This record gives sequence, C-alpha cells and structure tokens, in this order.
Amino acid sequence: MSQTDPLTVDLDTLPLQPQRCMHVLALILHRHNWQHAVKAKNIGHRTAQSRGRLCVWVFRFLHHNPVKAFKLDPRSFSGRHADFVLAHWCAEAKAGRLAPGTIPTYYSHLKTFTRWIGKPKLLKPIRAYFDDPALYRRSGITTNDKSWRALGIEVASVVRDVEDYDVHAAASLWLMLAFGLRFKESLMLRPHVDVATARQAKGDSGSDGEDGSGAVQYLDTHRGTKGGRQRYVPIDDALCRHAITYACHVAKGTQGSVGDPNLTLVQALRRLRYVMERFGITKRDLRVVPHGLRHQFAASRYTELTGSPPPVAGGQGVAPSADSAARQHVSALLGHGRPQITNAYLGQSAHMRSKAPAGSPPELPSPATAESDAPPVAFPSASTL
Repeated sequence: MSQTDPLTVDLDTLPLQPQRCMHVLALILHRHNWQHAVKAKNIGHRTAQSRGRLCVWVFRFLHHNPVKAFKLDPRSFSGRHADFVLAHWCAEAKAGRLAPGTIPTYYSHLKTFTRWIGKPKLLKPIRAYFDDPALYRRSGITTNDKSWRALGIEVASVVRDVEDYDVHAAASLWLMLAFGLRFKESLMLRPHVDVATARQAKGDSGSDGEDGSGAVQYLDTHRGTKGGRQRYVPIDDALCRHAITYACHVAKGTQGSVGDPNLTLVQALRRLRYVMERFGITKRDLRVVPHGLRHQFAASRYTELTGSPPPVAGGQGVAPSADSAARQHVSALLGHGRPQITNAYLGQSAHMRSKAPAGSPPELPSPATAESDAPPVAFPSASTL
C-alpha cells in the first residue's frame, strides 16, 4: 500500500496540509461518511453520496470563488468559512437559484462535517444566516393535487402500455398505485413471501392487523423503506389483488423480487427511471411522475375513510375528528410516523386553515453578503466527485 492510502494514513497525527485540501477531505470522508450523523448506525448509499458531494463542493467553492479564495486544510474549517458559504447560499436563494427545501439539507450535511472535525458547535442556528425564514423553510402543505387522476390520466391505460415494454416497471407502477409504495420499495418487494395474514400482521405490529378494514391478508412492506420501518397495508380490493398477482407473475421464483434479477438494485432503479422517461411519465410530458401514484393512493384511502375527497382535491366539510383519524391512518399506510406529513399529500384541512397563524419570529441579524454580487457557482452534482 502507498503512504497515501486512506487505510494507512492516521488523520489524528497528519499535519495540516492546505495544499492537499481534497486529499485530506477524501481521508475524512473515508473515515466518517458511512456513519449516521447522531446515531450509532450506518447510512444509505444515497445519503453518503449526497454528503460527500456537498463537502467537495464547499471546499472547491472556498478555494475557487472569485470574491475571496481560501486555501485551507478541511480540518481548519472555521466560523468565517461557514459565514462565507452560508452567505452565498442566502444570496443564491434570494436570486431564486436555490430552493428553500434544499438549504436545510445542505446545512445538515455541513453540520455533520463539523462534527467529524471535532467542532460540533461551529455552526450557528440556520436562522442566523438568513434574514427571511421563507428562504430556507419549505412548506409541507400542498396546494396542487399531484395525483394522475387530477390531470385526467387513466393509470391503467398507461401501465398497460408499459407492460408491453417492461413487465418489471409495470409491476412497480401497479404496486405504487395499489399500496402507495415508493419507487425503491416496489422494486425490492418479494411478492411471494411479503404477504402476511391478518394474524401475522397483528402479531408484528400490535395494531395494524386490527385496522377495521376486515382484510384477510396484508402486504408486509419492509424492504427498501426509510429507516427500515415496517408497515402493513391491507389487501382489500380488486386493485390490490391484481397488483399482487401481477407482481408474483413477474418475480422469478418464490424468493424473487419485482426488479429484474439480472440487474443490481442501482441498475434496476436507473432502468425504471429510463422506462418512465420513454413513456412520458415525467413533469415535462404527461406532467406526472410515479410518485403521483402514492399521492393518488393517499387520496383514495382518505376518501374511503371520510366519504369526501381530500382538501387538495376540493373536499370540504369533514368533521375535525374524522379528518384527524383519517390522516393518522393514511400516514401509517404511507410509512410515516407523523400525521402532519399527510398535508403534503392531502392538503391542509379546513379547520386547520381557520386557526390563527402563529406570531412572526423575532427579527434576526442580517448575514454577511460579501459575495452577493459574485457570479453563480454550480452546486453539488454527480460530476463533482
């Protein structure tokens, strides 16, 4: 092994090397970027990749920006460097080049990095860097119905066209529509073994097997879920049964998953996205994306429980108690722990909209904006690594 191999270099004794910034950063990422930010567990590949790209971008930006170039070892990252980076993000957000939902993610990754270098309190609260909370706060309440049905798209017709080209992609779409699965969850499902009886569902979940649906079988969803959270979705109508039957037909063997067995998971996900583009299942063409089927599932379940469409689809007049109970149930079916997340799928209920808005936050100090007139700098992308 060479002396620069990350397995042989001791970061704790390595002198500061500003001239080898990216090399030192690679060593830091190699040591830490597989760990969860605060918990004693590993993280997923996508999270690690996203954090790595952000860290690389930060130090390239500091070194190459046209306003003031910093030449530093990543371990020397300090408050003035953080102020410079966050001020740039503030300027980009004001110019409309950085979305409010993106900034908290970048800030979180940067916060994690400061922990890696032994400076967990280096960053100030995010609100201290922005003079307008709207720049970094994303609303969790949808005002647009993102279901396919809202745009008059007949799901069955589109999926049957996909079936003639790629049965694995078609099976995923049926599962997303029938059970509200995510992209990854649908591909990783093993339909022959991931079906549980009501007794099994009750035994594992305590309550999910007694949801009042009267279902005899439940889809046991635990592969590819966020945080490994398990949930049970009742198989209680013809659409659910068709989706399971079709998925069983597509899967190879009793232990087979819905995805193509000849592809890795990453390749299968890439293939699925390619098929979506080929059949126009994009915002550019049909103006819908596969995740819209999850929105449609949520809306359908809400309507079944309340007898009214969700607020985002024009539904009105649902009693607060019925609305709250329905949202709790829909949230559990979607694999979320917070009923408030249903605002992103169903819209805000009328009784919540009628409540007085919370008081405005206190005025915050304005961040430094030394680089506000600087030309835009590209943000993290796959090409930065």
